Amino acid sequence: MTANGRQKFDVIVVGGGNIGSATAYGLAESGLQVVMLDEGDMALRSAHGNFGLVWYQGKGKGMPRYVEWCLEATRKWPRFAEVLEHTTGVQIGYHQPGGFLLCRSPEAFAEREQHFEEIRRQSRSGAYDCELIGRDELQARIPNMALGPKIVGASFSPHDGHVNPLLLLRAMQTAFKQSGGRYYGGTAAVHIRHDGSRFQVETAKGLFSAPKLVLAAGVGIPRLAAMLDMNIPVVPERGQLLVTERVHPLLPYPISGIRQTDEGSFMLGVSNESVGYDTKVTTDVMQYIARRAFEAFPCLGDVRIVRSWAALRPLTPDRYPIYHESTTYPGAFVLTSHSGVSLASLYATDIAGWIADGTKPEDFEHFSPRRFDV
Repeated sequence: MTANGRQKFDVIVVGGGNIGSATAYGLAESGLQVVMLDEGDMALRSAHGNFGLVWYQGKGKGMPRYVEWCLEATRKWPRFAEVLEHTTGVQIGYHQPGGFLLCRSPEAFAEREQHFEEIRRQSRSGAYDCELIGRDELQARIPNMALGPKIVGASFSPHDGHVNPLLLLRAMQTAFKQSGGRYYGGTAAVHIRHDGSRFQVETAKGLFSAPKLVLAAGVGIPRLAAMLDMNIPVVPERGQLLVTERVHPLLPYPISGIRQTDEGSFMLGVSNESVGYDTKVTTDVMQYIARRAFEAFPCLGDVRIVRSWAALRPLTPDRYPIYHESTTYPGAFVLTSHSGVSLASLYATDIAGWIADGTKPEDFEHFSPRRFDV
């Protein structure tokens, strides 16, 4: 709607990556008039470099609520994927066969076991649905790819899976538009203010107005949140990825750092670099990623690498999400996490419900930025 030169909506979502798109889709599905302001393909968004894992295992040490949150997300993912594909016709390639985290030494195997035990001790239920398996059993589950000599075993969770992250993003944005949402690409938020009743977002394409505002702009959140007197500690971390040529199906499970797509390519990662806002690929990290993949599965040494790229993850100090509604300006929400794909099913449901009608998920205060006020 347009009035007096201003485009008026119920909710403005700033950010068109995985978190923004999933949340905007859920809000539009609830019947609200929603606009998504997306900086576009030049944005430093993590969706461009997402590995595509829908992951549970290994997450949440020190924050039991995040363990539960990740499990809730994986349980909702099958239905979430089914509805998205049926609604949009976009096949997002979601599979949930379970997934592995490799152990490359006896010490790493013991450390993984201790890590899981600590998560179990911290949890309210005492349970954590992950198991350790030895080399022989791991090789039996992956019969078409011989393990390298350094691999001693792996951890496994039946809740883990993977998806095509770029098709997921397309599907969520398509579903958002089909639900009546308005999408503005190439539309960065220049300035944000509150006039006493509504949030005003100034862009190169005009002024957008709404009583509710969602900041889901990844590494751009600190600058935008500061305009509303919110201190949100987020820093960029670079991750680089390699993609191989297509080969016949070999790997039936996703592995952290190695997965085979529906098209036959292998995606290889993962790297973690504190280099500011630099998104260049580098030879040393590419070599590191390729070497780690070859050490895990020597047959990958015969597969050609055809593409590489890098993207930025938005990280908080403890690497866990921040979900926050401003106390100074109620109706302004901040959503940030580096697990935009894994948690997409919850952004479109639980998070969207919280923003739409105030139904806050259980124990949500654990995700407040106030945990850093020490």
